[in-house]
Amino acid sequence: MSDPIPDTIQLVIRCPSCGQRFKVGENMQGRTVECGACDHRFRITEDVIVRGKKFYPGEKRDVRLLHFQRVPMSISPPLVGTEIAYYAEAPDPAIFEPAPPQRILAGIIGVAGVVLMALLLIFGARSGGALDGMITSKRMLMAGFTALIGTSLLVYANPRARLKALMSGLLLGCSLVSLPLFFTSGSLSIGSASGPVERDLFEQALDSGADGAEMDPELAALRETIGTGPLEEEIQRLTAAGGDRHAVGLWLRDMREQHRFLIMEYILRSTGADRESHFYPRGQGDFLLVVTGIKTPIDEIASLVKPLGTVRRIHHELDIVEVMVDNQNFIEGPIEKLTDQEDPAFYKLNKRELESIDMGRVSRAVNRLAEAPPSVYRSDITRHLLALLAMPDLDFKGNLCRALEVWSDEPGPAGEAALREAGRLMARDAPVPPEMISLALREKTPGTGPLIHQLWEQNPNQWEMAYAQLGADAETPLLRRLPTADGAHRGSLVRLLGRVGGSASLPMLEAAMADADPEFRVLLDQTLAAIRKRLNQ
Repeated sequence: MSDPIPDTIQLVIRCPSCGQRFKVGENMQGRTVECGACDHRFRITEDVIVRGKKFYPGEKRDVRLLHFQRVPMSISPPLVGTEIAYYAEAPDPAIFEPAPPQRILAGIIGVAGVVLMALLLIFGARSGGALDGMITSKRMLMAGFTALIGTSLLVYANPRARLKALMSGLLLGCSLVSLPLFFTSGSLSIGSASGPVERDLFEQALDSGADGAEMDPELAALRETIGTGPLEEEIQRLTAAGGDRHAVGLWLRDMREQHRFLIMEYILRSTGADRESHFYPRGQGDFLLVVTGIKTPIDEIASLVKPLGTVRRIHHELDIVEVMVDNQNFIEGPIEKLTDQEDPAFYKLNKRELESIDMGRVSRAVNRLAEAPPSVYRSDITRHLLALLAMPDLDFKGNLCRALEVWSDEPGPAGEAALREAGRLMARDAPVPPEMISLALREKTPGTGPLIHQLWEQNPNQWEMAYAQLGADAETPLLRRLPTADGAHRGSLVRLLGRVGGSASLPMLEAAMADADPEFRVLLDQTLAAIRKRLNQ
């Protein structure tokens, strides 16, 4: 057999000066060499030779060594007459390698999905929650599907302990599927009122009739179809709390579900109802909307919901307004007709947009009408614009006033409405649109001067031009303010007097020249010259 050890054995040496290591042949032992790093000359002796620590098989106790082969991978043919030794197969490296990131991520997603579904089943099951109206069997089906996905991800994420991951996933899944059995609030069957709470309320209604008589069978059947349990619970709660607030139900027939948020915002905006108002699906496009915390009578509610469709009937015994929803009312007209002023349908379609409950569509229609000549439907469009101006919490009232300047057919109502709205905005410390004051000035509405003076006191530079539009009526309040004016107010006041001042302004402005600085004196000279020129002096 050939000797596996080479003829020349390499020695590892270390420079005693710089510590740099080198490899040399064994035949160099005892000779003098020179370090290639620091040029130090030294002799190769045992002091500079680096020798590794020797150990024998079995001395090192390291569990990781058990994962490697104990015999060479290729074995020479056995000798004749000897017994063949059989060895175990090499272990799979995946068993002791670190888990890849995708498996870790899959495990995190599986556990997080189960936890989020559990939170949804607990907190979304209450009245008004995300799962309100979903029956228990469907909630369990949803939980079971989530548990299946979560368990699969856990098993995939743990290749070394699949059985343990499977058992943990099954335990989590069973706990998740059992949650709908304990949190059953709002799990009434859609389209019926057969829950235990509604049955109790139904029996109470039968027992506590106005004259002791039983409820009309037709009315009882309608009540069962609508599922009035949530409405009756809310009525009882408000009655027990006292006060003049009450709840009303809207039975919306044939309504597309994507329109419910738009309808909810319209009802809250029109009635001032509480945010606790909630939709309850009743199947086949029917919904019960419980409008709570209102003071509006049910007959007025019926008038307010006319933009949604046709009010078929008011059920006073049940406090419910039945509405057949016209889903076409929520669809905007053709944009090419809405923007083309030469099209015959331009004014009709934009007037229809003003009646929409979608404030985005209304705002776009107002902008289009503000740029169009008032040729047709002038009184109708003006009436709609005035009604919109009186509505609170609209963010396009400046454009409304701009449109009213074009469409207002008789002076008076539009200016008074603009002045009232400006007063409300100032009372709430909200910004007043300049178009609102411009409309009041255009119609010469009484009371505009004091309001503009208040606005000018808040921001003289912004409202200086509007103040100047008052003409001679602005001179008296400005002269009263002149002795105490300073800073931006003083400069704006003098410029305003140059526009609207008369003979009464000359003595006070000349008196102000005495203690004026050079820059302010120039402004006073220009104002006096403008007044004298206007008076032909």
